[in-house]
Amino acid sequence: MDNYFLKNCLPGCLIKSIILAVLTSIMLVGCNSKVEKTTIYFGGDILTMSDSADKTVESILIKDGKIVATGSKEDIFKQRKPDTILVDLKGKTLMPGFIAVHTHPDLSAYLHSFVDLSGFTNKTPEAVWDRLDKAVKKTPKGKWIFCKGFDPMLVKELKSPDIKKLDTIAPDHPLVIIAQSLHSGWGNSLAFQAMGITAKTPDPAPGSFYEKDNNGKLTGFISEIAAIKPFSAVAVKEFDIVQNTVNVFDAYMENGFTSITTMGLFATDKKPFLLNEHLSTDHPRLIHKVLDLIGMLPDKKPTVRHFVYIKHDTPFLVPETVENGDDFFKVVGIKLWYDGSPYTGSMYLKQPYLNSELMLEGLNIPRNHYGSTVIKKDDFYKAIKKYHDLGWQLSVHSQGDKSTEEVLELMGKMLSGSDRKGHRHRIEHGVLMPPELLGEMKKLNMTVSYHINHLYYYGLALKNEILGDERAEKMLPVNSTKKSGVIFSLHADAPMYEEDPLSLLQTAVTRKTREGTVIGSNEKISVMDGLKSLTLYSAWQLHMEKKIGSLEPGKYADLVILDKNPLHVPHENLRDIKVVKTIINGEVTWEQ
Repeated sequence: MDNYFLKNCLPGCLIKSIILAVLTSIMLVGCNSKVEKTTIYFGGDILTMSDSADKTVESILIKDGKIVATGSKEDIFKQRKPDTILVDLKGKTLMPGFIAVHTHPDLSAYLHSFVDLSGFTNKTPEAVWDRLDKAVKKTPKGKWIFCKGFDPMLVKELKSPDIKKLDTIAPDHPLVIIAQSLHSGWGNSLAFQAMGITAKTPDPAPGSFYEKDNNGKLTGFISEIAAIKPFSAVAVKEFDIVQNTVNVFDAYMENGFTSITTMGLFATDKKPFLLNEHLSTDHPRLIHKVLDLIGMLPDKKPTVRHFVYIKHDTPFLVPETVENGDDFFKVVGIKLWYDGSPYTGSMYLKQPYLNSELMLEGLNIPRNHYGSTVIKKDDFYKAIKKYHDLGWQLSVHSQGDKSTEEVLELMGKMLSGSDRKGHRHRIEHGVLMPPELLGEMKKLNMTVSYHINHLYYYGLALKNEILGDERAEKMLPVNSTKKSGVIFSLHADAPMYEEDPLSLLQTAVTRKTREGTVIGSNEKISVMDGLKSLTLYSAWQLHMEKKIGSLEPGKYADLVILDKNPLHVPHENLRDIKVVKTIINGEVTWEQ
């Protein structure tokens, strides 16, 4: 019965493409219910992240998944009962759980089983091609091969392949390689043939295309998300997406995250979707019953809180009301892309990219290129107005200075005719966020989340080969943002970079690349401001600051225990701090 129900009753309605992974995560969260016990934590440093804390907190009392009291050890122990659990931190540090405010668990699950060609695991071009060659040899003929992480910046002298090279490497397999930036890729002839894509196939979106040479033939290069999308739909069917999702969510907790935000959920099927029909206070149990019936769930267990922004051009996924879900899972906003990535030449700039060897040959970017938008101005304006008027928070991918200038111009135009005020619309990534526009952002009640590890991993490339010294010194202006009063957060944008909050913290505090070069020293922030950006400020961006993000009575007991206090560790060693335990809703979900 299970297979019949799956194949004949649900395709296109419930289980489709990447949505399956997200629905699985909903169910894991939905099972994390009330914890009927009282716990006291003491014996170590406690960082509340609360702006209102006016005294040293030595101990914290947790009951039924929420924080009941904080204060001195003496005062908290007065509330101890015979069955209270006492947890001695033994000198370790307790603080609010981290919030991955811009991440992609769906893409991480989708990429989890891809062949890893990244610079994190392959140090030379020879190692990259050798790993791919081994994958081809062990894959049965005719089966798809999907690869991730291709990166000419982390792997020096690695050249982008053309379709002839890929056909030689994999003559009997459809082969697709996705760049580390996730904004471009390459395919061989069999991959394009399998998808019905030819040199005459229209560009799927502005700035997104299947590149052709001077003779009008496909080169193998795939530009931007809309063009990659058809291949994504095939890839998700090739792997155990359910188990991949479980592994990805476990990794979030291992890194100390208690809440995550899927930034730009989409599907490939435009039929009505169960999410839209049943996203109510009872939705976790309802969908859980359906998925459990067809045997699509692993063992249920607690996991991270999960907030979702829906991709703007998949309106069939958008719930009928912003009042949906609960504090474990909720659709909170709409995600739009205005420009692309600096590593594909689609970041939209006021001044052109450098005409360096990396840009012209390694990344195949045209000479004197400015980038462009990936959406028409009119279409963008119509979309933001539509969803703003419906009450949704908007999140806009914008990396370039020209891109952000236009986004704020259109946002200002839209908001000038609106009475709605508490929206907290977001700019995502902000590589070249113009500091002179931060005052305008403040007036518009907007906020920004910085893709800070662009600086750590690619800082030298951005400085020397992509943007030049002057623009590099001004990129990712976190300290200027703090001074302006605009609320900010930090993110890793996994799977682009590993979801490691301490790595984000160290980069924001030191402004050092992985080679040790300081870029933009005036934009350094304090450790405390960095910690708040990963907790309380991130919660504010999600309209959840009254429930998570700091350790205060009445808030959920979402905690992380670290082996060292970040405030007492040399800035150069912040990345070395270890997560000892992760607690969500009062329940230990991961421990060392």
